[in-house]
Amino acid sequence: MTNALQPTADDMRTNATFEELMWALSRPGLVRTLPFSGLAAIGESLLDRECSLAAPDDGNLAQALGRTGARAAALPDADYVFATADTREKASAFASLRTGTLAYPDQAATLFACASFGFGTRLRLTGPGVNDSVTIAIDGIDPRFWQVRAEAMRYPLGWDVYLVDGYRVIGLPRSTKIEVL
Repeated sequence: MTNALQPTADDMRTNATFEELMWALSRPGLVRTLPFSGLAAIGESLLDRECSLAAPDDGNLAQALGRTGARAAALPDADYVFATADTREKASAFASLRTGTLAYPDQAATLFACASFGFGTRLRLTGPGVNDSVTIAIDGIDPRFWQVRAEAMRYPLGWDVYLVDGYRVIGLPRSTKIEVL
């Protein structure tokens, strides 16, 4: 007789969320659907006691994410950042995010930003995981953000970005080149 642990409903939900996030990052510009809406569900899938996080825009979100055991950190020190980039000031603050080092590019920050898909600023994406090019439209992100991101990217250095619109997510790895149209 074998005793095998069965995944709980929470395990299955967080695993499904993690899988969608990985698919989103491997296929930049393609919209993936999360099993649950919002940044808190994403944080629950990724964060644990070994992570640091910053959620400067929302005290309730920071409190919810803190229940994962992850420690709060300042923007430049956070492994994961959950924020909006809807103003020039907020977008400019992302210039302080960690970009990793040549020896450890994986020590870069990962940014989760709220956005709206299907209208707004048009972006052309090229690079690994993109067949030729993909054009997307994103609203709720200040145009300065794309300039800040471009200045931070020196592949393999830079940070990965997930744009989140409710249940939908788009991944933008640091290897993706973004042209504002």
